[in-house]
Amino acid sequence: MTRYAKEHGITNHKIYKDDGYSGTNFKRPGFQEMLADIEAGLVSMVIVKDMSRFGRNYLEVGLYTEVRFPELGVRFIAINDGVDSDNQMENDFTPFRNIMNDNLE
Repeated sequence: MTRYAKEHGITNHKIYKDDGYSGTNFKRPGFQEMLADIEAGLVSMVIVKDMSRFGRNYLEVGLYTEVRFPELGVRFIAINDGVDSDNQMENDFTPFRNIMNDNLE
């Protein structure tokens, strides 16, 4: 994540970690801290390794990535899945990935 930020000129970043927590649980401490920072206007972009690292509940992932983040002006990027909310053409398969990730655990 740090390398991606550096390669893309993102200098002001914070890493939120949820080691030991399942992606099926959206009450993860790091995730909740990130949401609070987003609500406070401190976050304009969320970058994750892949969609399954963000979450594994199809409906909740969609709620954040398709509704809440756009409402709050937050760009969402899932590096390994090629998802970037600034490029809708690349996001056509995102709902299908979410369904597959929902079945991982």
